[in-house]
Amino acid sequence: MVVTGDRVRMTVYEIITGKNDSVTVIGNHPYFNPIYRPHRNPHHREETQRLIDEFLEAGMIQESNSPYAAPAFIVPRKDNRPGRLIVDYRALNKITIPDASPLPHMEDLLQELGKGYKYFSRLDLKSGYHQFRIPTADRPKTAFVVSQGHDEFCVLSMGPPNEPAEFQKTMYAVMKSCREFCHVFLEDIIICSKSFDEHINHLKLAFEALAKEKLVLNASKCELAVQQAVVLSHAVSDTAIAPTTDAIQAILDLKEPRTLKETNKFLGGIAYYRKFVPHFSHIAAPIHRISNLTKDRKHLFKWTVEHSNAFHAL
Repeated sequence: MVVTGDRVRMTVYEIITGKNDSVTVIGNHPYFNPIYRPHRNPHHREETQRLIDEFLEAGMIQESNSPYAAPAFIVPRKDNRPGRLIVDYRALNKITIPDASPLPHMEDLLQELGKGYKYFSRLDLKSGYHQFRIPTADRPKTAFVVSQGHDEFCVLSMGPPNEPAEFQKTMYAVMKSCREFCHVFLEDIIICSKSFDEHINHLKLAFEALAKEKLVLNASKCELAVQQAVVLSHAVSDTAIAPTTDAIQAILDLKEPRTLKETNKFLGGIAYYRKFVPHFSHIAAPIHRISNLTKDRKHLFKWTVEHSNAFHAL
């Protein structure tokens, strides 16, 4: 993680005395770090502390004295599972030099899987990001605050800039020996083969590559030696690639939009499968015309019979 900036981080001592003889330099550049306040949410205080304690015990985070302090909060889940810890790294993102390494393109992956393979396996890394340690020198940059304390990550987590790209590059390196039959999409590893015997051998090689780096799989989310696999919400087999049954049903259950926000949400969702809809652009054109309104023109939004017909046609 590389940080740059042309501003000086002043200490309280410097502000009071007017002296500026103490500059913290990070990545060969002085960096001004603003003061952050934790998000206040008393309803989730106990859940937040429980999650922080679990992370500390697992060695995923450690107590911090870093000048960085991104605000963090809990996002509850709809089911009874524990909430997710979310850290707001927007300020860090602004001063971070981006990693230009490309992430895999979904369409490229699906096209590769559609080459007549007979057997597929999908391997899922268990909390994949958390299996990779952050270099000690970079951990302070991930520091965050909640109402009960100030901690920093020891492992990769979702949110900090460049981590998806770094994770993808690392997984490419881990599975390099298997790249002829293995495709990596962040935490998902797809193995594809022309025959069952070949597939068993491919799995053996993939497991050896993962074991070499002591990476752990989530057994409940892995699929082994199947003739139809679900990859990125697509059902993939040797004869076809199509939306999954659940995805189709979700589209059929969509309610007709009545606001600009609902319209954009609908277009964003259905465009994921546009390649399966002949003349998609032509059919969706009336809806696109009213979805491209800017904030100062959103009052012009009006859903008519023409848009309703296009919605049902899609």
